[in-house]
This record gives sequence, C-alpha cells and structure tokens, in this order.
Amino acid sequence: MQYHQTQLQALLASTTAFATEQNTNALLKKIVIHAGEVISAEGVAIFVLDVTKTYLNLKVAKWLDEVQEVNETEGIPLQSVGQFNTDNICVFAALTGKPQLIDDIYAGFIGFDFSSIYEQDKRYDTKTRSLMVVPLRDHEEKTLGVLLLANARNQQGEPSSFVAMEALALSFAAHAAVALNNAYLIDANKKLIDLLGETNQQLEKENKHLKQSRKRLNNYQIIGESQTMQQAYALMDKVVASPVNVLLRGETGTGKEVFARAIHNNSERSNKPFITQNCAAVPEQLLESELFGYKKGSFTGATTDKKGLFDEANGGTLFLDEIGDMPLNLQAKLLRVLQEGEVRPLGATQSHKVDVRIIAATHCDLEGKITAGSFREDLYYRLSVFPIFLPALRERGDDVIVLAKHFIRLYAKNYGNLPARLAPSTIEILKSYSFPGNVRQLQNIIERAVLLVESGTAILPEHLPEQVCNAESAESVGTELQTFSLENLPVKQSLKKAVQDYESALIERYLQANNWNQTRTAEVLNMPRRTLVEKINRYKIVTKGKRDG
Repeated sequence: MQYHQTQLQALLASTTAFATEQNTNALLKKIVIHAGEVISAEGVAIFVLDVTKTYLNLKVAKWLDEVQEVNETEGIPLQSVGQFNTDNICVFAALTGKPQLIDDIYAGFIGFDFSSIYEQDKRYDTKTRSLMVVPLRDHEEKTLGVLLLANARNQQGEPSSFVAMEALALSFAAHAAVALNNAYLIDANKKLIDLLGETNQQLEKENKHLKQSRKRLNNYQIIGESQTMQQAYALMDKVVASPVNVLLRGETGTGKEVFARAIHNNSERSNKPFITQNCAAVPEQLLESELFGYKKGSFTGATTDKKGLFDEANGGTLFLDEIGDMPLNLQAKLLRVLQEGEVRPLGATQSHKVDVRIIAATHCDLEGKITAGSFREDLYYRLSVFPIFLPALRERGDDVIVLAKHFIRLYAKNYGNLPARLAPSTIEILKSYSFPGNVRQLQNIIERAVLLVESGTAILPEHLPEQVCNAESAESVGTELQTFSLENLPVKQSLKKAVQDYESALIERYLQANNWNQTRTAEVLNMPRRTLVEKINRYKIVTKGKRDG
C-alpha cells in the first residue's frame, strides 16, 4: 500500500512529538491531533480505560480543526446488567484487541448500536459515515484505550474509506500506545518519588523527634523508655520552661524526687537552689520553723534568726514531698505563700516576698482526704494546676530489667566489684514481680544481690529476697481476702465493727505474708508506716515474736 508523502511525514512528526512529551494529558491531546493528520480523518477521539478497568472514558475529541479536552470520569461501561457491552464498537475493540472498520454506519449495519452517534449528528448537524476504532495496546498486549476516527478523506479532501489506511492506523496506534504507557509509568514514578519525598520528610521529622527525645532523656537523667514513662516525659517537656507549680502523684518509691530534680535541672532555675523537705518526716511545729524560719526569741531555744526553706530556695525550687501528710494549720500558711508569694517567719511582724517554684509530691488519695476534711480543697486546686502521674514499676514493662542492670553497674562500682549479670531465671522473676515498693524496692534488692553474688558472676534467684521469689504466697493473701462474703458475718453486728474486723484480718494476713516486716507491709498496703503501727496497736495484733521492720 502506497501512502502519500505528507502522511509519512506526519507519522514521523508524531513519533518525535510523542517521544518528547511526558505529561499524560498533553500527550493525549497530541495523539488526537496527529491522528487526524496521519490518517486523514475529520473526527478523532481517544478513550482511555479507567484504573478500575470498568469504563472507557472520553479524554480528548477533535472535529475538523476544533479540539476539546473532555476528561470524563465515568464514560462507556464495559459491562451492562452483568454482560459485556459489546453492542458498543469502542468496547468491542477494547475487549477483543482488534480494529473495527465501518464504511457507512447509516447503511443498515446491524452489528453495533450507533444510536448515540445518530443523536449527536442530529444535535450538531453533522454527518458521520465511515468509522475506524483502533485499540491502544501496550507491550504486554493489555488494552489502554481506543482511538476512534470518523469520516476518512483522501488527499484531495474527498470522502474515502479507512480500509486503505488500516495498516498506517495500526502503526500509529502502536507507537501512540507505547508513548501513553511510558507517560503512565513516568506519572507513577513521579507519584512514587513524591510519596518517597513525603515519607522521607516524615522520617526526618520522626528522627528529629527521636533525637530530641533521646537528648531529653539524657538531660533528665532518668532511666526508662516505656510508653508510660514517655507520657510522663511529654508532660515534663511542657512544664520545664514554665514557672507553674507541679504536683507529682504516684505510689511510694516511684521516684518523685528524681522527677522533681529533673524538672528543676532543666528549667530556667537550674542555677538556683533545689531544696527538699519531707512533710511527713517531722512534727508540725518543727516543720513550720523549717519551712518559714524564725526570729530570735520567738520561742525557747531560738537564740538567733534562722532562714526558712522558702528563703533558702528563693529564686529556685522547693520540693515538698508527702504533701498529703502536711498538717492543716501549715496547709493554710502554704496556701498564702502560693497565693501571695510571701512568707512570715515565726515571731516576725511582717511578711516578705519570695520567688519560689513549688513542686509537691504525694502518694495519698488527696481527693479522699478532702472528703475526710484532712486536706484543704483550695490548696489542692492551687497545687494540682499541672499534675503528673508517675507510673508504678509494674506498669513500666522492660524498664524493670533496664533499671536492674543500671543498679548492678552502680553498686558494683561502689563496692569495687565487677558488674554481675542477670541469670535468665532471675530476669523472669523480676519481670513477674509486682514491686509494691517500686523503684526504691528494686534498688534495695539489687544492692543486696550485688553484695551476695561473687564478683562478675550471675545473679541467681537465690540471691533475691524470699518474698520476691515466693511472691505467689503474698498474692494468695489478696485472693483469699477477695472471697470475703457477707454470709460469713454475724447476723447482728454494726457496720463499724464489721469494717474493723475486716481491716484487722487484712493487716494481719499481709503482715504474715511479709514475714511481719511492718515497713514492707505498709508499702504493700500503700499507707504510712506510722498509720500501720497505730492500727496494729489499736487492733492488738500480736506479732508472735517476729522481727519488726
């Protein structure tokens, strides 16, 4: 078949145009324009399969010299009512992969439904005669779409047949499909590159955050990276740069003073004093003079003026541990300091300003103490502007072993030993133990083990305290007490007497489980030791000659 020189030139021009175009939409437009020049058709349209392979969507159409970008999203369905829509010539060509040529669609051809073209001719006052639909297939013979050409013309511009141009059309469609497939790949690569760029940016942010977290952990000098500790660190991050007062809450031994010191050391007050005072460790009158100071002659023995801890901590931080055990009288004076920023020493007639940040800590149920009338509600709200709950050691997962190894290195150095290692069985025991005394208890356990074990050898279960290895016996006490039933109570008994009987039985059982060690029993029951001693005396619980904690 001989082709006109202008057609061959147009084919070569299209090859160059397609090779230099990477944008899919621009390429579709070029395919339509060059198809009309190479194959000499009045009308050209390109349909592309959507990503779901369920629709042929019209993207670009050209009639004579007018080009229109359509970009349909739901065009011709490939299936209708569960069957392939083969009545449509474009769908048929796409499914079969074979070109379709019709010389005159008005000549009573029955194979396809041309009603939509008839309506379009009527609407736009056009006359569609010959049609050729060529599938666009990639190198794997997968259909990308179809190219529709209408009204073939010869070189003189007269109506002709597409039969004479079929081979040329197939050649054009082949390299158009290659170009389209390449454009798809380039688009996909660009999307992947953009996605990788976004992912890398996200990773960089996460790495930066992790580095900041690591730096923060190093700054705080607190051991532990569990999720519960991360939550506590996040709250500390918010408060270190603020002068707001902080309330640290958590069980005994969770390291409240360590956290308080970390907050101070990372704040703007780090170069100022950090003063600590345990509010439960001294009597009320002595605590008052410790906190507020006194003037010479204010009481017997006051031979000189003495600065209080608020003055000692001026410009820095005062850590008030066990604030829940502070006497009510002193709570009122502390509230005045928080409200007015002023202190008045014992025996003084005037107050003076102090600049002190308060970090308070407690293991008590302050809300319960407010209800019982032993803690001021207004002081509670002043202190709990920014509460931080410190997790118990049993809630910190593998931090138990990380801390244990840290204490091993610490005490091995203190005692001049080589660091010991934890035997696997010891690790399992430590991970399963509930540690009622939290980090402080673990620290004591490891110090004892380092003293017992040979230098540089393994810490075995036999080097651990008996109550740690036999934790199940202590836990069984709680299980046994859970079986407490109203059916076992006397028929006639006051509520007060029933509660006392239960409390007495519970304390005695926990004393037995902890080998009558009062300090350890108080930690397990989450109560001050002096309160436990008072209850032992009140209920006349006999310790049976066992050692006192």
